[in-house]
Amino acid sequence: MKNVIVSLAGECSISRDQLEKYDFIVGVDSGTDYLYKLFLIPNLIIGDLDSINSKTLDRAKKDKAEIINYEVDKDKTDFELTLDYLKINNAKNITIIGGESGEVDHLFGNLLSISAFHKKENIEWKQSNQNIIFPNSELIKTEGGKVFSLIPLSNLNGVSINGARWNIKNENIQYGSSKTLRNITNSDVLKVRVDSGKYCLIIQN
Repeated sequence: MKNVIVSLAGECSISRDQLEKYDFIVGVDSGTDYLYKLFLIPNLIIGDLDSINSKTLDRAKKDKAEIINYEVDKDKTDFELTLDYLKINNAKNITIIGGESGEVDHLFGNLLSISAFHKKENIEWKQSNQNIIFPNSELIKTEGGKVFSLIPLSNLNGVSINGARWNIKNENIQYGSSKTLRNITNSDVLKVRVDSGKYCLIIQN
């Protein structure tokens, strides 16, 4: 799988012109509804299917989407099951949309699920006003003048940031530190190096 998009349940603020062309399209339960609104035809629907619109499900069946249906009572979320599927199928470039509203435990649960899954993949959770990125490269394409934050999801060792108003070189950032919040890009390429530890970048659109 070269270029995958995953649509989650919950509010989706993204517009079609903010998306690219995808090789594989996944609807997570009622997240499938957004795919059709964005003129994307799902290749796969996954989840317990307790919230998907019945008309959407019928349409997806006519479009020959693969459907993987789980029991409602399970010890993983639909999104975790989707990530398991993507891991088995070696997905490397993953765009996520939706999942922007609802109860706060869902929001944090999704973020931490991505963090636990992320190894060498490039993962981007796209929203209309910001992107949450788990990169697989030190170089991140952006624009000058964009507000961004590096969020430490564990203790970080050997952090260097170049291409920003406030660059840092080979520093250790403790989990919970605010030192790498609210920086500003000053070029079209942001270079972020982290020798060890889990983190994500939030970049405003």
